Amino acid sequence: MSDSTLTAADADMNTVVVVGMGPVGMVAALKLGKLGYQVLVLEAGDDLAEESRASTFHPSSLELLEELGVVDELRAVGLEAPVFQYRERAGAVLSEMDMSLLAGETKYPFRLQSEQNNLTHIIRRHLETMPNVTLQFSSPVGRVEQGFEHVRIFLPDTDRDHPIRARWVVAADGAQSNIRKSLGISFEGRTYDERFLVISTTHEFRDDFPDLAYVSYISDPEEWGVLLRTPNHWRALFPVQDDESDESALSPDAMEARLQRIAPQPSRYDVPHASIYKVNMRAAATFASGHILLAGDAAHVNNPLGGMGMNSGIHDAWAAAEVIDAALTGTDSTHAASLYSELRRDAALNHVQAQAQKNYDSMSEDDDAEREARADMLSAMDRDLLDKRDHLRTAAMFTSLRITMGRLARELRAVPAATRPAGRRLSEMLCYETVLAPGAYDGVSAKALDASGFTAGYVSGAAVSAAALGQPDLGYLGLAEMAEQVRRMTAVSDIALIVDGDTGYGGVLQVGEAVTRLERAGAAAIQFEDQVAPKRCGHLTGRQVVPIEEMVAKIEIASSRRRSALIIARTDALSVDGIDAALTRVRAYAAAGADLVFVEGAYSEELLRAIHDAIPGTPLVINVSEAGDHSALPHPRILRELGVALMIYPVAPILASAESITAMYTQIRATRSSGLSQRDWDRFTALTGQDAQLAQSAGFATSAVTHINPTPSRSLA
Repeated sequence: MSDSTLTAADADMNTVVVVGMGPVGMVAALKLGKLGYQVLVLEAGDDLAEESRASTFHPSSLELLEELGVVDELRAVGLEAPVFQYRERAGAVLSEMDMSLLAGETKYPFRLQSEQNNLTHIIRRHLETMPNVTLQFSSPVGRVEQGFEHVRIFLPDTDRDHPIRARWVVAADGAQSNIRKSLGISFEGRTYDERFLVISTTHEFRDDFPDLAYVSYISDPEEWGVLLRTPNHWRALFPVQDDESDESALSPDAMEARLQRIAPQPSRYDVPHASIYKVNMRAAATFASGHILLAGDAAHVNNPLGGMGMNSGIHDAWAAAEVIDAALTGTDSTHAASLYSELRRDAALNHVQAQAQKNYDSMSEDDDAEREARADMLSAMDRDLLDKRDHLRTAAMFTSLRITMGRLARELRAVPAATRPAGRRLSEMLCYETVLAPGAYDGVSAKALDASGFTAGYVSGAAVSAAALGQPDLGYLGLAEMAEQVRRMTAVSDIALIVDGDTGYGGVLQVGEAVTRLERAGAAAIQFEDQVAPKRCGHLTGRQVVPIEEMVAKIEIASSRRRSALIIARTDALSVDGIDAALTRVRAYAAAGADLVFVEGAYSEELLRAIHDAIPGTPLVINVSEAGDHSALPHPRILRELGVALMIYPVAPILASAESITAMYTQIRATRSSGLSQRDWDRFTALTGQDAQLAQSAGFATSAVTHINPTPSRSLA
């Protein structure tokens, strides 16, 4: 962890640059500084920001801040909130969550209410005492460039030939991150139709509601809200609809009316501060690029319901520091960055955003039956201690943080540098040449494909249905059977498998489950098609396609559930509704997150060019199946120019196998001989690895004998 090994040529090379002095950047800087690294921290403003939008610190974050030695100072300027409530506007308490139920698991069984700028000021005082950390204000980062194992950072007045250089960068420069933008990383997600209005008031709401918790989520079909106590005041959060302007919502009379609806008062409320802002639910397509790690709002933003945004960013900062430490002390940097991105993106999408959206949906629900069902669920959870503790762990963000830290501990240094997820390997292949993926449907065909020098294979639903079930491709094959077949194949071969996911084995939720199971089984890519279930083979007539909105939803959930597997969207609209309809669909599928697009039946240069022009930059897939006519295919070089990145040959092996088996059966019946020899058997056992496994077994047996009967040592006499 020393910088003494830097050469003279590297004298101007910073070990780590942290961009942004918000809570996320400051936590990263303090963690890295305490690890002993030389750290430069850049801040666009001329001082620390005094904005205090975030004010909730969860127990999981408090544990990390304890390790940094700042938690006691933060507690001294904060308010402990051990209880949070789900309430109805009418006053009924639907559920009261007491975090003391986690007292056996954490020293901090409470939320700490304290403005985020309290933390940044505390950490600044610590950093200013550390000789290996430099704080530099008035330094807005305009862009970055990737160098060989380093990053070049450009401020607005930076000499082009003399940028700030760093081995690693933690980008904590906010939701409008110039670093993320300069890297071309998309910020995927959506903006809510509603805006959020936050009003600070000195009024004591506990005078009106003595049982009110310091953190209370108030559901209401007309105007839901949040009441949140900070050390100095209460904050009230309200939704603002499209038909109300910012100016109108922020007018004193409008704010007064909203507060009066919570608790009528004879006099006006004292409102020292109010703000209104748009709410986004977004995440970067990747949280890592080279030696740059995105953290906090630069990587993900979500609605504030649950107070998880800043806390998740603090968890990002901690994980980023762990990853950088590992990379600087011997772990493969590509693997380290990739693991950071995988884990923190999973936390953002499947824990933080999922929970924040769930909170929003439940608070704003206007269907009486759904509201009653939610009340029943909360009531049942109150009666079940285990359910309640699980809910508290999730709300306290222990669940997502423990997944991150547990996997970092198990995998950060243990996985060899050459090991990469199958989807990532396939993605890299697609960048350089059109990948040919002949069909494979069982362990033998996978091994034969590997032995033939191919790097990818296509697992056809038709082939697996025939091989495993003896049935045609008419929807007989289920997800469990396909996932098990893929698992068997990936167990015996490292080849990247593109898996036919048919129509997703059901609706939107089932597509999400299919992605999870197939990727867990080892799929490098998963293809979904827009046919009506039960689907029909691409060469059959009578096919129908689902509404475009349904398929878009399937692609969206597939993209959100995948970890590294690529998502391929196939449309059969060309033969059903024509080229214009097919183009409309591929545009929508690409926009929904499909990594590759596949138009069944498109083989001519004219059709492929139209598709390529409709979705420039999205790789195309061609199905070279014996079930159809692909004689119009242009030259391979033209295909590559047209964006064809993957060509699949789905049923060729199963056809060859069936034909050969039938011929052999015919020969046995006619001649009582298969016509095959011992040489054929030897080639087959070599393919399956029999000789190598027997030799390995014999080696272990010899070793065991040696340990049981060691050679006597010679006497020194």
